[in-house]
Amino acid sequence: MPQGRFSRRALLGALGAAAATAGCTAPADLASPQSSDTDSAPEISLADGAGWTTHGYTTAHTGHNPDASGVASDPTQVWEGFVDGIYTLREPAVAGGRLFVGSGESTWAFDAATGEPEWDTDLGALPHQYPPTYRDDTLFVVAKASGGVNTDLPGSVRALDPADGSQQWRTDLPVTSTVAHDGEWLYVAAKEDKQGYVQALDPASGERGWRFDVPAPRSYVLGTPAYADGTLYVTATHLADDGRTSGALYALDPATGTASWSMSTEAALPFAPVVADDRIHLVGRDGTVQTVSTDGERGWSADAGADVYTRPTYADGRLFVLTVDDIVAYDDGEVDWRAASDRTQLTGMAVGGGTLYVGGEPLFALDAETGDVQFELTEDVFHLTYGAPVVVDDVLYAGICIKDEAGAKYDNSVRAFV
Repeated sequence: MPQGRFSRRALLGALGAAAATAGCTAPADLASPQSSDTDSAPEISLADGAGWTTHGYTTAHTGHNPDASGVASDPTQVWEGFVDGIYTLREPAVAGGRLFVGSGESTWAFDAATGEPEWDTDLGALPHQYPPTYRDDTLFVVAKASGGVNTDLPGSVRALDPADGSQQWRTDLPVTSTVAHDGEWLYVAAKEDKQGYVQALDPASGERGWRFDVPAPRSYVLGTPAYADGTLYVTATHLADDGRTSGALYALDPATGTASWSMSTEAALPFAPVVADDRIHLVGRDGTVQTVSTDGERGWSADAGADVYTRPTYADGRLFVLTVDDIVAYDDGEVDWRAASDRTQLTGMAVGGGTLYVGGEPLFALDAETGDVQFELTEDVFHLTYGAPVVVDDVLYAGICIKDEAGAKYDNSVRAFV
């Protein structure tokens, strides 16, 4: 079992990292320390149809783009686009030659090849926790009032024109997840009177369809529902009167919202399920990892050994789990490799071209088969955190929150590397 360890760097604990990123503000005049000379900088040319259109790349949330070749072992920054507000740490979406990202109270669009800003739409609420979804020439975005994701505070789902950001429709919901799209309906989690539920929406109008209420008086759904092979999978967390938490997985008919089966877990399940190879892969907050067959039979289980703050990623038979201590690669329940890190990782992962890209302090890349370090994107600054990366063709895109010296304000941007 190979094991790698990255060089020691300044470490923020889970609460410290959350507090640090919460302090991000509008950008100052910040130089791009990794930008190449404009005369020699490589150009980005995405293939027709290339993109990363939803949370986790597919509706099954694998985080694996099998059509991407990935970036060079010594990446070059091609462009950097600044955004106002706070946070760019969730996955951007890439579609139709544009990159879309939520920051502050706006959704921003950039030319994916050049980084030129195209538009930004004020949502009047925070979209940074919710990656955009692109489908059928429409951009679906989610925003929520300040105060935390796991609340019944006001929020909304909106359909925007990806060409200019104009709003096509808006449906108000106390949202707790971003949207999933199966080609027929949108699905989004929400919370009302301390109970979580999933709401189906008409993607053409935003009109409400069926609603599935988690069968527990106190519950929540934070993970985006996953759709695969005609079934919608929902992970939920139940809260007992004494404060203890447990989890549950529900298999829903996407046409009616009725549950065909369900399964309980001891660990809370705040992350989106990942569906691959006829199995649903689940990770609990406490690092519990388990699989369930698509007909509800329990499979293998493991303990990653530390807390988890983001969904796992799956590619070519391996499940990658990102903990606050390390990255663990499982092959059918057995640890294939473990790459330890002294940095707390709270953002996310993506796989393309046989490489696992991990957002954090800084962004780094591992060989997906062996766990060997391929590169790290470092800078001589006071602090920086890269968000969940996405890989499209031979381009790596990621948001970044950066502070160049102690006492300075954080600056936010999106960067593109080849």
